[in-house]
Amino acid sequence: MTRCAIGVLAWMVAMMAGCNAPPAGGGSTTQNATGGTAANRNANSTANNNRNINANTSGNVNQNVNAPAATGGRITYRLPSGELFRIEARDGATPENLTAALDRLASGNDNWLNTSANGEWLVLDTERFDPDCAGFACLAVVTGALASPESVRADGQVIHPDGFGAITSAGDAIVFPSAGGPHNLDLWITRRSGGAWSAPQLLSGASPYAFNAQPSISNDGRLVVFDCGPVQYAGEGTAICQVGMDNTGFRVVLTPANAPPGLSERGALHSPSVAPDGSIVFEGDWDGERVWRLPAGASVPVRVGTDFPNDNSPCVLPDGRVVSLWLDRPGGPGVHEIKVMTADASNFFVLQTGVDVADTGIGCGE
Repeated sequence: MTRCAIGVLAWMVAMMAGCNAPPAGGGSTTQNATGGTAANRNANSTANNNRNINANTSGNVNQNVNAPAATGGRITYRLPSGELFRIEARDGATPENLTAALDRLASGNDNWLNTSANGEWLVLDTERFDPDCAGFACLAVVTGALASPESVRADGQVIHPDGFGAITSAGDAIVFPSAGGPHNLDLWITRRSGGAWSAPQLLSGASPYAFNAQPSISNDGRLVVFDCGPVQYAGEGTAICQVGMDNTGFRVVLTPANAPPGLSERGALHSPSVAPDGSIVFEGDWDGERVWRLPAGASVPVRVGTDFPNDNSPCVLPDGRVVSLWLDRPGGPGVHEIKVMTADASNFFVLQTGVDVADTGIGCGE
């Protein structure tokens, strides 16, 4: 993750520059899990000004003659302009403009979008679909086929999340960050039953950290892994935590102090994602921002590949391949490009070369 020392007033400018969006959760900014913050109201007020941006649909370049064979999977992402896209995780794939498709359903700007593991559901923070969300984006869901849009109303109230969220493959539960709990920023879950969404329930109550954000749900829908740290924006000291979707089994999985031998015990860990084998893939900056893996049952992480400096914000496809935003590709333009690599990083390719992807969260699904 490209970290930016910015305040809320500078957030909009930083978003357009590709910096990571702050979760915007301060204890004094909202009083409940549905409230959101003022920073989200206008985070994309200029998004519609660039709807015709060149998505470089012919720009995929194979960066390795032994690039991993496509075995399925799609990636959701956002451009700094505010446009949302989805693309197949195969070399040569053409991106699908989700913003254009959503425009056909309703008008409005979007802050972020994520996919369920099976690709059947999309969750987003948007001004669309509900008059109460106009000018102040709300949590919403739409099917993977871009149909049946719905604003998420919990006990009749729209939800204004304070950052990137996640949805189960059944489409019946959403995890999102918001203030209003015992910490500056907490994770909450709302569940759908009988066509209605429940009041948000606290998931990160046992966390020893003030800021809890960037959730990722395991493919089986039982576990949430997330950023947890003493400061905002995945800054110094941010660790990886996990909790069951039933709010049991909370634990701190890994901290910067758990560095591999020979590396500094400082820094930050970010963007965890559970792989099919039970390992956790994440970004760590012990020796620069790189992708790491904590094998199931292990206490010492291992680096995923050695040739990818400044490799950010990974997620794991259902087939085990790892997707990340590579900022320092040799010969590249120095922007966040989507990289797809095998689980052991022995082979890889870059999608959409030259296209800068906003480092605010990417989604991996079928």
